[in-house]
Amino acid sequence: MIKKALFTIFLTLVPLSAADEAPDFVRDVKPILEFNCVSCHQKTKPEGKLRLDSYEEMLKGAGGDEVIVLGKPEKSLLYTTTTLAADDSDVMPPIEHKGDSTLTMPERTILKDWITAGAKWPAGLKLKAQKRQLPEKVDFVKHIQSILEYNCISCHGPTKKKGKLRLDTKANILKGGDEGVSVVPGKPLESPLYTLVVMPEDHDDYDDVMPPEKAMKKGQVVTYKERALLRRWIEDGAHIPVDINLKPKRRRAKGLTRRLIMPKDLYLKLGFGKLAGKVQKMKPYKNAILGSTTSYEMVPIPGGKFKRGGSEANEKPVREITIGPFWMQKYEASWLQFEYWQFDLDILRRKKDIYKANNLDPLADIVSRPTPPFLDMSFGMGKENRPVTGMTQLAAKCYSMWLSAKTGHFYRLPTEAEWEYACRAGTTTKFHFGDDEAKLGEYGWFYDNADEKYHERGKKKANQWGLYDMHGNVSEWVLDSFEANFYKNSSSDNPLSLPVRSIDGTNPPIEAAWPVKLYGRIARGGNWDADPADLRSATRVLSKKSWKMRDPQFPKSVWYHTDASFHGFRLVRPAKIPALKDLHKYWPTAEELKAIPGR
Repeated sequence: MIKKALFTIFLTLVPLSAADEAPDFVRDVKPILEFNCVSCHQKTKPEGKLRLDSYEEMLKGAGGDEVIVLGKPEKSLLYTTTTLAADDSDVMPPIEHKGDSTLTMPERTILKDWITAGAKWPAGLKLKAQKRQLPEKVDFVKHIQSILEYNCISCHGPTKKKGKLRLDTKANILKGGDEGVSVVPGKPLESPLYTLVVMPEDHDDYDDVMPPEKAMKKGQVVTYKERALLRRWIEDGAHIPVDINLKPKRRRAKGLTRRLIMPKDLYLKLGFGKLAGKVQKMKPYKNAILGSTTSYEMVPIPGGKFKRGGSEANEKPVREITIGPFWMQKYEASWLQFEYWQFDLDILRRKKDIYKANNLDPLADIVSRPTPPFLDMSFGMGKENRPVTGMTQLAAKCYSMWLSAKTGHFYRLPTEAEWEYACRAGTTTKFHFGDDEAKLGEYGWFYDNADEKYHERGKKKANQWGLYDMHGNVSEWVLDSFEANFYKNSSSDNPLSLPVRSIDGTNPPIEAAWPVKLYGRIARGGNWDADPADLRSATRVLSKKSWKMRDPQFPKSVWYHTDASFHGFRLVRPAKIPALKDLHKYWPTAEELKAIPGR
C-alpha cells in the first residue's frame, strides 16, 4: 500500500455527467492533480519518490508500486486509495490534512473513467501546482456571486440582457435565454454557464466563449480556480438563494500589491541624468546581485568599425558602420539570475532576514515583475548554470531595469548592430572562428551536438573578446524588430537599428526598426535546435505568434513564450549612459508598461 504521504488532497473538480464520454484530461483531470497533488509530487518535492507533474514521471510509479495501470483503475493506486473507508490509514486524501475530506463519489468517477479509457495525457504537457485548494462545499454567496457579478451581469442583467438571458436572480438563472437553460443542476457538462467558460481555443465554436474576447481584454476573465468552483457548484445542485439580486461590478487588478515605477522615474532617481553622455572607464568586472547567491561578469567591448550583414537576402547590403564602446555579459543570463527578479526572491530573502536592504532595493522592489509562468519554462532541460529561456522581449527589458536598480549601473539589451559587432570580434567570416562549419562544435551547441536541449553556459570556447556561447545554445534578444530595408538605409552616420520614436506621428523616423509590433522582433546567435547555417554571426531570427501556441490565457501573456525554449538574452552596459529623451529606445516605454494586465 502507498504510504499516507504519497498523495495530497484531491478536493477539486467534479466529474462528468452521465454522458458516455471519456474524461478530458485538461478539463476534467488536470485540475484535480494541479490543485491537490503536484505540490507534493513534483521535481522539487517528490514525496514517496513519486512525481505526478508529467506523464512520464507518473508512469514510473513510486517505490516499485504502479501508481497507474492503463485501462485498469482497480489496479491503479491513484484510484484505489481514494475508495478506502474514511478511517483507513491509507485512504487518500490522508486524514491528517485538516479541513479536508475524502473524495466524493463523482470525483472518484473522474479518475476511474479516465484510467479506464487509457489515461490519455497530451504529449509534452507538464503540470504546475495550484496553491489554493477548493472548499469542500461551494457556497453561492461566498464563491459564485462574485464570479457572475464581475464577468456576466454587465451583459446579462436588468439593463442589458444579451440573448434574452439574465443571470441576476435565481428565477432568471434557471430560466435561461434564447439558447435554452444556462444551468442544469447536477450536470456541469450540460450547463452553458460552465461549458462556455472552459471552451478551448481550438474548439469549432470558440467564438461563443464566455466572457467574449472583447470583455476579456477589459479584465473580465474567469480564472482557473473560478472555473473549478463553477463546476463543483453545479455538480452539487446549483443551489441559489431565493432573494439574490446581482449587480455588475468591475474587477480590481489582482496581484498588484505595490506601486510600480515608470522607466523615466527610475532613470532620474538612479542619477543617470547627471551622468548621461559621460564616458565611463572600461575594464572587466564581476558583480554580485544583492540579495541573491549569484553574480554576473561583464566584458569590455572596444568601439570601432565593422562590416555588418551577410549572404542572405535580409542581411544585405553589407555596410561598414561605427559602434561605440560598451560592456557585454560574458555569459548568457542564467535562470538563477532571472528568477530572483521573476519570483521576488530578493524580496523574500530580505523578509527572512537573510540580507539587509541597501538604498537601491526600494527602487528595485517596484520595478514591474511578471506573473508566474503557466508551464515549466525550462521544459525539463535543467536550470543549474543554464541560460534562461522563453521570456518575451518585454520581460528581458524589464529585467534590465531591475538589474539597473539593484546595481546603479545602466543595463539594457544590445542593439542588433552591437550584438553582431561583439559576436564577430573583429572578424569578417561566417563565424567568429572562421568559415569552417566542422569547427562549430568547439564553440557552440547546435542540432548536431546538443542532444535536443540547451547546455551549461561557458562549456565551449569563447570568441576573441572573451564572450561565450555567441554561436548556439540559446538565441539572444536584441532591441530591434525586423525592417526589410533597414540594411539598405543604414549608414555609418546612423548605425543603430533604433530610430527616435515619433509619438505624435509627425517627423517619422528614417528607419522603421523600432519595435511597435508584437512579432517580428529579432533574436541573434542561433540555438541548440538550429542548423550550422543558422548560427552565423549575421543570422537573424524573428519572433512569431506560434511562440505562444500553448499559452492558455486570453489575452496571451506579455511575459512568456511558452513554445520558444530556444531563446534567452544577455545584457550590455554602454560606456555612455543615454540621454533621457532616448530612454524609450532601451527600456520599456510607459505605454508598454501601462498595457500590462493588472497595471
